[in-house]
Amino acid sequence: MATWNGHRGPRQRNQPARTNTQNTASEMALTPKLNTRIREYVKGSKASSYGPSFVHEREIPTSDEISVPDDGEAVEIQVNQVVGPWQSREKYLSDHYALLREDGVAPLRNVVSEVKAEPHILEKDSMENAQIYEKVFIVGLTFAQSGVAAKVTFSLRRAEKKIVWEQSKRLQQGTIVALTPAHDMFNKICKVAVVAARPLSGVQANPPEVDIFFASPDEIEFDPQQEWVMVESNNGYFEAYRHTLKSLQKLTKEAFPLANYIVGVERDIRPPWYLQKQPSKDLSSLFPGTGSMYDYMDILDGQWPDDPTSDLDASQVAALRRILRKELAIVQGPPGTESQRMRGVNESPSLHMSSPGKTHVSVVALKVLLENKRTEDPPIIVAAHTNHALDQLLRHIAPIEPEFIRLGGMSLDEEIIRPRTLHEVKQATKMGNVPGGMKGSSLSNIRKLIKDMHTLLKPLTEGVPLSEEVFKEYGILDDHQCKSLIEGAAAWIDTSLPNAASAAISKWTSGELVQAKNRTMPEDFLFEYEEVDLEYEQLKEIEAEGKVSGDDDFEALKGEKVTFNEPWTGQERADGSKDDFESLLAKRDLWQIPSKSRGPLYRYMQQRVKKSMLEKLRRMMREYERYAIDLKIGKWEVDTNYLAAAKIIGCTTTGLSKYRPLLDSLKPKIVLVEEAAETLEPFVTAACFETLEHLILVGDHQQLRGHCNEKELEGPPWFLDVSMFERLVRNQVGFTQLTRQRRMHPEIRRALMPIYPHLEDHPSVKSREPVLGMGGLTTFFFSHDWLEDTDQLMSKVNRTEAVMIVGYFNYLVNNGMHTKDITVLTFYNGQRKLILTGLRAHPNLQGEKFKVVTVDSYQGEENGVVLLSLVRSNENINIGFLSAANRVCVALSRAQRGFYIFGNARMICKASILWFEVVQAMCQGLRRVGFFLPLTYPDYFNDNAGGCEDDCRAELPCRHVCALKCHPFLHDKVLCYKRCSRILACGHQCKDVCHAPCSCKCGVEPVKKAPSPAPIFSYENSFQGATRGRSHARSSPSKTPRGSPTKRPLQPSIKPQSRSPTKHPQVLVDLTPEAQAFREFAAGGHVQADAAAIAAANEAAAKEQLRRLDEENAAALFGDPVDTSLAARTNKLKLTATRQTTDGTTRNTYEGIYNNPNAGSSSHKQEPSLLD
Repeated sequence: MATWNGHRGPRQRNQPARTNTQNTASEMALTPKLNTRIREYVKGSKASSYGPSFVHEREIPTSDEISVPDDGEAVEIQVNQVVGPWQSREKYLSDHYALLREDGVAPLRNVVSEVKAEPHILEKDSMENAQIYEKVFIVGLTFAQSGVAAKVTFSLRRAEKKIVWEQSKRLQQGTIVALTPAHDMFNKICKVAVVAARPLSGVQANPPEVDIFFASPDEIEFDPQQEWVMVESNNGYFEAYRHTLKSLQKLTKEAFPLANYIVGVERDIRPPWYLQKQPSKDLSSLFPGTGSMYDYMDILDGQWPDDPTSDLDASQVAALRRILRKELAIVQGPPGTESQRMRGVNESPSLHMSSPGKTHVSVVALKVLLENKRTEDPPIIVAAHTNHALDQLLRHIAPIEPEFIRLGGMSLDEEIIRPRTLHEVKQATKMGNVPGGMKGSSLSNIRKLIKDMHTLLKPLTEGVPLSEEVFKEYGILDDHQCKSLIEGAAAWIDTSLPNAASAAISKWTSGELVQAKNRTMPEDFLFEYEEVDLEYEQLKEIEAEGKVSGDDDFEALKGEKVTFNEPWTGQERADGSKDDFESLLAKRDLWQIPSKSRGPLYRYMQQRVKKSMLEKLRRMMREYERYAIDLKIGKWEVDTNYLAAAKIIGCTTTGLSKYRPLLDSLKPKIVLVEEAAETLEPFVTAACFETLEHLILVGDHQQLRGHCNEKELEGPPWFLDVSMFERLVRNQVGFTQLTRQRRMHPEIRRALMPIYPHLEDHPSVKSREPVLGMGGLTTFFFSHDWLEDTDQLMSKVNRTEAVMIVGYFNYLVNNGMHTKDITVLTFYNGQRKLILTGLRAHPNLQGEKFKVVTVDSYQGEENGVVLLSLVRSNENINIGFLSAANRVCVALSRAQRGFYIFGNARMICKASILWFEVVQAMCQGLRRVGFFLPLTYPDYFNDNAGGCEDDCRAELPCRHVCALKCHPFLHDKVLCYKRCSRILACGHQCKDVCHAPCSCKCGVEPVKKAPSPAPIFSYENSFQGATRGRSHARSSPSKTPRGSPTKRPLQPSIKPQSRSPTKHPQVLVDLTPEAQAFREFAAGGHVQADAAAIAAANEAAAKEQLRRLDEENAAALFGDPVDTSLAARTNKLKLTATRQTTDGTTRNTYEGIYNNPNAGSSSHKQEPSLLD
C-alpha cells in the first residue's frame, strides 16, 4: 500500500508540474553570485608537508620518471586488491594512484629508453611504437591565458611517411612528449612537455609546427639556436589521466563518501540520506492510470505494483527500485537491453519510449528524481565513459529535461547537444562580472607580465647580433668596454644611427660570425602517406577528450606572440675554456682582442646573456602560472552561476576529474555513471564529491573492460582493467540485472546463451525483417582452414578470409542490402584495414561508405547485419584476443537481423570452452555451422559487378565508356578513372582522373566539378528499366596472397539453394572501341595530344639542363674534375695550390665562387676540396 505523509513534497496536490521550458538559462538572474568553494578547493589541492608521499607528486611526470637509469631498475607497484575489503582508504587511494600513474607514464618512458639505447632508430624499427621528431627548434612563444607555450618546428624524416594529419593521432592536444638536445639523446637531459595545441594549419605547414607547454616554469627553454629531438608514444593518452590523478590526491584531504562500500565492500546498502529524511516521492508518471495511488508514495516502505501498467518489464521495475532506494545502486544491462532509439526533442516527453532498456531505465529514474527535485537542490550529474555515449544519453534526456548543460569537448550533435554546451549557453545568456571574482585582476596581472616578457626577449627577435648595450645590461661588458667598441667602429659606421650599437658589434666581429643552425628546413622526401592506424571513432574521441570546454577552445593559444629571429652566432672553439674567455673580457679595449678570437668570444657572451634571460624568464613564468590558475578560478566563478541554474549536467568520466573543482562548488548529491563497467576504477572514484549522497552505476561487466596502455597491468596481479562496477559485483555487493533484450533476433541471441543463460527476448525481436538473399537464414558460422598471417605492424590478418568477406558483402549489396546496414567486425586492426581496402577497391561498391571496425570500438553500437571475421587459424591452436570472454560477448551481440561468422570453427573450439559452447548453441535445433555458405543467388557471388558476364560499355555522365561489367546500379554511382579531358581556365588540361576535382600544376585555382548525386541503390528497383550499365572489361582474377595456402582456392565454397537469379536483359553495344576513340579525339583529344607533346619537349630540355648543372656542381664540389676543360669552360674553379699527401698522392686546392646568401653577392674564396 502507498503511504501518505503530511508533507506534500516539492509541489502541492493538484498543482500543475512546472513545464520543461520554464527556468531556462534566459530567465535566470543576470547578476552572478560569488562562489568561494572553487578557490578553496584549488587551495586545498596544493602540495603540503603532510599526508602520504603520493600526494606531493606533481601533475605532469618529472624528468626523473621519464628517464631510465642505466641500471634499468624496475618500477615497483603494489598489487591491486580486487577480492575483499581494503585495509584502509589511504591504501586504496595510494595503490590506485600508483597503478594509474604507471599506466599513463610507462609508454613514454619506454620510448625514451629505446631512443636512448638506439639514438638513430627509425620509427618503423621501434618496438615501443615510438614517434620521433628531429631537427626540433623553438621558434617563438605564445602568451595564452592558460599558460606560456613554446612553438616548435620539426622534421618527419624518421617517420619516413607523409602524415594525413586530419586522421592522425600524432601530437594530439594533451599528449605528453619528451625532448632532449640533439647532441645528448636522453643521456643526461630530458625535458617533459604537453602538447598545447595542434592546429591543422600548423602541422600541415612545411616545416610543420606545434605548440607545447613545458611541464613546469623551471623547465621551460627558449634558445632558438638549440636543436632538439622530440619523442612521443603512440600508445596511451596522458590527458585522460592527469586530472584523475590530481583528484585522487585531493580525496586524501577530504571526506570520502560511500567509502564503506567502495573500500570496505559492505553488502548492506542503505538508502541515500536525503531519502531517509523525506521518503515520500511522486511516482505517478511511472504508473499512469492508477489515480492518486502513487502521487506520493513512501518508496522505502510502500508496496510497489507486481504488474506495472507502464511499459517497464519486471526486471526494469526492480532496477528502478534499486536506483531510487539505494545510495550505491548498481544495474547490469546485458547486450540489447539498452535503448538505441528515442523520441525527438520536440515530441511530447513521455516515458513510453521505443526499445526501452538500461538507458531507458536511467532516463526514467532521472525523470522521477527531477519531478521530486526541490528548487534549492543541486543539479544531478550524469557521466559516461566516452563523448559518443554521453551524447547518446543526453539525447535520451533531452525530451524530459531540454535545459541540461554539457561540459567538455566539442559534441558532433549540432542539433540537440551542441546548443546545450556550456559555451553556447554562455553565448546565449550574457552575465555581468562576479563581485569579488578573480577574473578581472588575473587578466590585468597577466597583461602586465606579458609586456615585461616582451621587453626581456626583444633582443632575440631583431635579427641582428646582440648589441654592446645588451651585454652591458647583463653585466658582461662595462661602460669603458662599450665605449671602446663604438669608438673603434666610428671610422666605419655613423654612431648617430639607432642601430649603431649592433653595427659596432658586427664590425668588431666582421667575418667571424656564422649563421646559426636555428631552424627546421622545408622538406620533400617523396614519402608515401602514413597508413591510418586508428579508427575514426577512436580518433574523434581522443580529439574531444583533448579539448577543454567550448569557451576555452575559442581562447586556447590565443594571445600575444613572440617570434624569435637570432640568425648569428660565433664560431665554436673546442679548446676554449671559461677562464680563457674571461681573461679576454678583462681587456679594457676589446679591439685589442685578436680577430680570430672575437667570434668564439661573442658566442660565449651570447650564451651568458641567454642564460641570464632564462633565469629571469623562469621567475616570470612562475608568476604567470599563478595568475593563469587564478584566471581559471575566475572563469569557473562565472561558470558556476550557469551550472547552478541547470537541473542536469553532463560530462564524460574524464570530465568528472577535469572539472572537479567546478562541479564540487555546486555541492552535488546525485551522480549517475553510464558505461561504468568499461571505466577504470579511479575515474569513478573521482566522482565521490564530499557532498555525494547517491551514486548510480549502470553497465555490464561481462562486456568490454576498461582499456590500459600497458597490457601488463591488465589481469593478475594488478587488475587495473577491473572496474569498480565489476569488483563490487564479484564481491557480492547487491545489483540488479535486466533480463529482456530488444535488439537481436532470437536465433542470434541463442549464441549468447553460454554467457547470459537467462536472457529473454522481447516480442518485437521475433518479427525482424529477413536478410535479402539468405533465404530466411538469420545466422551462420562459415568454417574454413585458411591460415592466418601477420602484417607489417604485427597485427594478425587472414587474407583469404578477407577476400571471402568482401565477396559476401558485395553479394548482400547485390541482393538489395544498403551498405549502411552492414557492419564488418573483427578482433584485429590489421584485418580491419585489409577488409576495408578490399571493399573500397571492389568495382561494385565504388563511392560507398563502409562500417568496418574492431570489436573494441563497437561496444554500445548495433546494426542490421553483422559480419564477424575471426582471423585466427594456425597449427598452434593460438586464438589470442578471441579467448577474452568480454570481447567475445560484444562481438556476438551487435546484430539485429543477420549475423554471419567467418573463421576456423574446429580450431577455435579446441582452444576455448566458451567458443565450443557458442558453436554448440548455434547447432541446437536448426544447424547454423558448416563449410558451405548457403546462398539464394550464388551467381551474384561470382567475380562480376552484380549483373551478367557481358561488358557494360554504356556512356557515363562524363561521356567516357563505363569500364565495369554488367551491374544493377545506376551510372551516377560509378567512379571514372580515365584521364579528365577538361580544359581549365588556365588553358591547361586537367591532370587528374575524371572523378576527382580538377587541378593543375600551374597554381591557378580551377573550377571544381559538380559532384554527381549518389542515390541509394535498390536491387529491386534497378531492374525495372530496359537499359542498365555494363562493363567492357572483366575484373582481374584474384591472386593467392602471400602466406595463404595454395591448396585452397580464394573463391568461397557456396552451396546454392533452390532458386536461381533472373538474368539481366541484354543491351546492344552502341559504339566500337575505334569509334569511341575517334569521339574522344574529336571532343578535344587533339588539344590534349598537343599539350602532351609540348610538355614532353619541355621535360626533355629541363632534364638536359639538370644534367649539365650536375656535371658542373660535381666538378666544383670534389675539386679534381675529370674533364679539366669543364673547369676552364665554367670559370668556376682556379687551381691555386698542389700538395703531396702521406700516401703519395696529390691533392689540389682551387679558388671557387662562394655564394653568401646574406650578402646578396658572390665573392672569391679559397677552399680545399671535400676530398682534402
